[in-house]
Amino acid sequence: MALKLTSRDIQEIVSKLSSDKDKAREVIKKIDFYWRVCSVSWREGVKLLNTWLETDRSIGFTRYLSDKTSVLKPKEVPHSETWPFLVKILMQCASSEISSSKKRLPKSIFAKTLRIIVKRAQDDGCSGKKNLLLHVAKSLFNHVWDVLKDVPSFQSEYGVILRYLLEVTYYRFHMRKRVYSSGKKPKHRKFWSEVFRFTLTLHSLIENPPGDIPDDLRDNIISGFVGIFSHVRDEGKISRKLVECINTYLLKDGPNLGGKSLEIHQAVNHFVFRYWFATHDRSLKDSLICYAKLQVSLTRGVDDGSILLELVDVMSKELDQMSTSSTNSPEGEKCGIMTSSQFKVAELVALVFCRVCANTYKSPVTEKCARREHVVVLIKESRGGQMAMACCTCLSHPQLFYSHP
Repeated sequence: MALKLTSRDIQEIVSKLSSDKDKAREVIKKIDFYWRVCSVSWREGVKLLNTWLETDRSIGFTRYLSDKTSVLKPKEVPHSETWPFLVKILMQCASSEISSSKKRLPKSIFAKTLRIIVKRAQDDGCSGKKNLLLHVAKSLFNHVWDVLKDVPSFQSEYGVILRYLLEVTYYRFHMRKRVYSSGKKPKHRKFWSEVFRFTLTLHSLIENPPGDIPDDLRDNIISGFVGIFSHVRDEGKISRKLVECINTYLLKDGPNLGGKSLEIHQAVNHFVFRYWFATHDRSLKDSLICYAKLQVSLTRGVDDGSILLELVDVMSKELDQMSTSSTNSPEGEKCGIMTSSQFKVAELVALVFCRVCANTYKSPVTEKCARREHVVVLIKESRGGQMAMACCTCLSHPQLFYSHP
């Protein structure tokens, strides 16, 4: 039978986690042994706390603290039997552990335990309560960001904590702008697994901004993407996630970018068109198609139609491949139903064709004063053959456009 959590159990955990930290800081330089004793006590407190976070004990623990926290008033100071108090004392323990470990790595158990506590506090499926960390959201954001910048060994766990917080709308409004505008470049080479976790955090930040993205941060974000893709050479889960980051940003802030979206494209287009046909990663290909659709949608009112002209050739080849695939498929597979990927390509083809037929762009000539031509003329002059052949192929295989599952 699972043990029932009592107020006395909570006080024992809190007592061990407290352990005269302030006094220990004052005498650390004089009595190193006293510091080590207190540090051991904090670890014992964390270990005791983890015994309540394991297996069936965690359910009772979560419900007890959630019930106590849910009755707090907005400006009431959280008491020792609430999630905000427990999070605050764990942040203090983590900070003390970091400051005491100048010549060694800080113990990861503090970061792991804080991550588990934040997750449990947000587990409304177990407790039925929401936004239970609101009282400590601002200080938690500040603590997490400071540690992410300065403590490499905690970055994995703290990156997860940051993503947990960003998922909750009410927490995001307590996040300072420095989360977006600050940050240090890694001082050491990272393993790919770490880089991927950083990319997940980046995606979460872009996907969950605290309201509209401020104007003064827009240039920093764009230059950040340009800098990142100047180093991306190969496909893989990291590059796929980075393309998803750009797609999310274009979706969130694209209408506010104007011609600045072209700055992103100038940095990304080499990767996009290099792997458009070369990749066998279906998710990456879908992300590239999504990227192209977003950029084409943003060309409205932009004077440079280079993105459209680049995509004309790509779409011609895509349609050729689709028609060839349909022609070579067994009769039993010619059921007139498009796959999800084919449908996405067809949507992009239609969008590109509508855009190029509705706009005029500078003709690619060498005169000092470039004359303006309708883009259809440009297609006829430079790319008309491929597009015409592709369109004829599509018309001769109408099953490509029947339906989408």
